Amino acid sequence: MEWYFALTEDSTAFRQYAEMVMVAVHTARKVTSLEPHCIYDGNDNDFTAWLRKRGVQIIRHRSFVRDALEELGRRKKNPHLAAALSGAFSRIELPEIVERDGSSDRVLYTDCDVMFLDEVVPELEANACRYFAVAPESTRDDYVNMNTGVMLMNPVRLRESLPAFRDYVSQNLAALEAESWDEAAYRWFYRDEEGPLWDRLRPELNWKPYWGESTEAKIIHFHGPKPFQRDYIDSHWPEVKSLTGGAYLAEVKRWTELLEEAR
Repeated sequence: MEWYFALTEDSTAFRQYAEMVMVAVHTARKVTSLEPHCIYDGNDNDFTAWLRKRGVQIIRHRSFVRDALEELGRRKKNPHLAAALSGAFSRIELPEIVERDGSSDRVLYTDCDVMFLDEVVPELEANACRYFAVAPESTRDDYVNMNTGVMLMNPVRLRESLPAFRDYVSQNLAALEAESWDEAAYRWFYRDEEGPLWDRLRPELNWKPYWGESTEAKIIHFHGPKPFQRDYIDSHWPEVKSLTGGAYLAEVKRWTELLEEAR
């Protein structure tokens, strides 16, 4: 199964996110049969060399909302807005990217801040996926407030609605900021009068460290505080301190050890 993630080189946290990608790729290669693809907006550097050495296919791509985000950033006096967010919006175009560069009718997309603990392909192949399948965000049984950090996608079906979805995002970009940007777009667009149109993934396929330890977790997702933020929560990121409980410190320790393996 093809697995995709996205990264933008001119993001202010590029180096930190590149390290998270290194752990994600290293663990995927170590315990899964996933085929990694990096949707990349940037130049060649030591990171792209690392990816190539590990057989990651690099797909050059700039998000369709990059220019609009630049303009929004200017209005908000935030010059880093576009670089920080455009990579995440690239998942919207994944159905088109897969048609051009891939070959599958079912693919996995994740954020950069994940690590794999066990094989996921057989379970994902057996999972229902009309458009896409996702797990809950903060509350383990809340599938209405889902999280797009791990998405099983049906690119064939998503391609059918892509033009309308792309227009929807472009027209509502400023409003999406009020909730969670591209995640809000999926939540708002893919629903009808009966409710959400997405299928469900088990929480263990998008396990948050603040939920505590789980022997069944297959994908750990550092939703909220990232590993590189651990020592600076109080001084720089107090807004995520409430999410540093559970197994956060233990998973950061595991992640740090895996990063050393990955280098």
